[in-house]
Amino acid sequence: MKDNKTRELLISGYGPGNNRETSIGLYEMTDGLEFDKVLWEDTVTAPSFLCTYHDICFGIREETGSGALLCFQRQGNKYVLRDELDLKGGTLCHIVYQPVSQVLYGSFYETGHVAAVKVEDFHFTEILNFFQIRPEVPGGLTRAHCSALEPDGTRVFTTNIALDRIYIYDTAEGMLIPNKSCEFVQLEDGIGPRHIKFHPLLNFLYLITEYSNEIYTFLYEKENGWPELKFLQKISTLPEGFSGASTGSGLDISKDGRFLYAANRGADTIAVYDIKPDGLLNKIQDAVCRGNCPRHISLTKDDTGLMIANQISDEVVILRVDENNGMLSEVIARKSFYAPAYVEEL
Repeated sequence: MKDNKTRELLISGYGPGNNRETSIGLYEMTDGLEFDKVLWEDTVTAPSFLCTYHDICFGIREETGSGALLCFQRQGNKYVLRDELDLKGGTLCHIVYQPVSQVLYGSFYETGHVAAVKVEDFHFTEILNFFQIRPEVPGGLTRAHCSALEPDGTRVFTTNIALDRIYIYDTAEGMLIPNKSCEFVQLEDGIGPRHIKFHPLLNFLYLITEYSNEIYTFLYEKENGWPELKFLQKISTLPEGFSGASTGSGLDISKDGRFLYAANRGADTIAVYDIKPDGLLNKIQDAVCRGNCPRHISLTKDDTGLMIANQISDEVVILRVDENNGMLSEVIARKSFYAPAYVEEL
């Protein structure tokens, strides 16, 4: 990371704790220093995942038996809560925003629901969809975990960690419609598909699994306009010889599409991969995360640092990224934060 560059970092987590610790905040930092300026802090209940677009920050309340969408507006150096929408699905855990249609998509871990909500003028104006991905057997588990937007398209891809599937939805003015040619892609039993991310430049989709600790690589093609995911590779996220308990969590890809990073909770490592021109991965490093339970990771805007939300050790850590080989090295900055679950540079 270059010296003397000022950055703004948005952090949220599973607070507030017993001492009413901050659960969401905006901080200013200069490279090589601690987070030296608090711009804004709040104590919203369990805002474990966020997404931003210009002066909008969407958040959630991740609570058992319910889930709420939050909409904040940036006003100067702080965010102001403008609207809140309570939904009946349990444990809302992920959101993603489609600016073209002005729709926010939400995934519910506890109940397997998926939501599509229209947003206008910092308010939730219409629930376009709110439905449950049904389990195979009555009373069985169904857990929607993450949605990703098709690059240069309108489809939405949603993982279900309990059913081991990736669902594919077409959209009509933001409304989710199951794709007629391929409603879902069935994966191996018990792997727990958690988060997915498209390559920023090429037609590849990457999936991190929670239970099997792997990255799956797919070629994404649209034959005659119909979507198709072709499996190419699976590769472990764990260090060779590791035998303890661990679960995969988050992943990110460098802006130039050269490197992929994946986090392991339990092993407490970050797996670093070189991405080949054919989309296949080659692991080049197992780096320690300098904390406990890396729930979420995110690259800085210039890809010179990897930000890690270490949930159990109550700290956000930034590791230096080598601009030539993508490997991680020393700690650049640390920020104490109660049970962090999300970090993003604005």
